[in-house]
Amino acid sequence: MRFLIMLSLIVALVGCSQAIAPENVVEVSGSISMEGKPCRDAEVTFQAEHLPTVGRAVTNGNGKFVLDELLPGEYTVSIFRMSQDGMSIDPMFEKYAGTDSQLVAVVTPEKTTFDFDLAK
Repeated sequence: MRFLIMLSLIVALVGCSQAIAPENVVEVSGSISMEGKPCRDAEVTFQAEHLPTVGRAVTNGNGKFVLDELLPGEYTVSIFRMSQDGMSIDPMFEKYAGTDSQLVAVVTPEKTTFDFDLAK
């Protein structure tokens, strides 16, 4: 019995370590625009309910972003930018911010680029 418990723990630990091994992760990149215009300084988050990795980046002046070390899988994508006073989320981004965002990205080893053109 003790042997079976130890074996189960070893299998679980090995399984978890393989899930986040460097050879399993991919770099994800893309762009954020609003009605065709690049969105700079927007925070982009890829979060999956059942995966141990979360990706966060801020877009550059051309609306481009890069997320390192994501596991393949389905992610909810949250995008927001702060208002000019820095006290709240810019109203144009409210429907794309947080876990209620309807934006989804399915990351695979072959599909790692995602471009989002948002509507106001």
